[in-house]
Amino acid sequence: MNRLILATALVAPCLLAACDDDPEAPPLVELDDRTYWGEYPIAADFTEGGIYDPAAHAFYVGSLGSGGVYRIDAETGVQSTLFEPDEAGTWWTLGMDIDVVDNLLYVCAMDDRRAFDEAHDYAGYLWGFDLASGERVIRRALSDAADGGTCTDVAVAESGTVYVNDRQNPRLYAFADGELEMIVENDRLAGGLVGQNALVVTPDQSALLSLVFLPSRLVRIDLADYSVRDVDVDGDFSDLTPALSGADGMTLDGDGVLVMFTTQLNRLVPVTPAWREAVSTTVDVDGSMTDVVQTPAGPYLLNGQAVRFALGSDTDPSALRRFDGEL
Repeated sequence: MNRLILATALVAPCLLAACDDDPEAPPLVELDDRTYWGEYPIAADFTEGGIYDPAAHAFYVGSLGSGGVYRIDAETGVQSTLFEPDEAGTWWTLGMDIDVVDNLLYVCAMDDRRAFDEAHDYAGYLWGFDLASGERVIRRALSDAADGGTCTDVAVAESGTVYVNDRQNPRLYAFADGELEMIVENDRLAGGLVGQNALVVTPDQSALLSLVFLPSRLVRIDLADYSVRDVDVDGDFSDLTPALSGADGMTLDGDGVLVMFTTQLNRLVPVTPAWREAVSTTVDVDGSMTDVVQTPAGPYLLNGQAVRFALGSDTDPSALRRFDGEL
């Protein structure tokens, strides 16, 4: 399951009923008595990751630009700020997931310390938000579990355990009953320029799938013995056209996963439930994508433009766009 966030208390143009007759208005999708729009313009810049909250019928997204967490109502398009940091630091908000039982939003946050910290370029944190009150109720430094701990994504198991992968180090962490610990350190989780970049729990709850950005790989971590192995992918699993393009976002999709590259979307289906091998199909998409968010109305693609952020380039307006293609 995947979910999302958005910014500033404004209503995006043509997201209200008054725009229904506008030929440029995005199409409506009706499902289970709930309305979705084909596209949600986003006020926040560089929205790296997101998630959909099925209870509130809302998306949440983070921001590399502000380090905030933002909400967008999926029916009306109204956007609001859930949280913006007022503490010292240069903050990024990245991957996120929702504990639907306890109504908690978990977010990976990073403090960019390259300008002044000679020991560590980044500091990773696990934040948790009570979605009923909007209050941040959890703030845990991953360095409490391992020196120099960073993060990119989080995944909540049915048990309530929160798993976190590490962008800079080949590690995985677990947070349960208020305790944070490093559970895996294995070189198979290492990448080149960027390491792990997305994380999901398999539907049978037996393993984690962690996505390595570059060189792009999918890795399976067994939750019984913490053994780690690469998933052998049959088919295309790279996106070499844009500079610095790698495997970025991931969400469950039936018995498989969807993987978001900068300009392509892949669907991986395991050959067996053990995820030793998977078959990949791919389709090209427009934009500078960073994540794919699953909803009952189908997946939405988030053009967070992380490569432009990394290169210091100007950004186009962010948006969530419903994927209407076939894989």
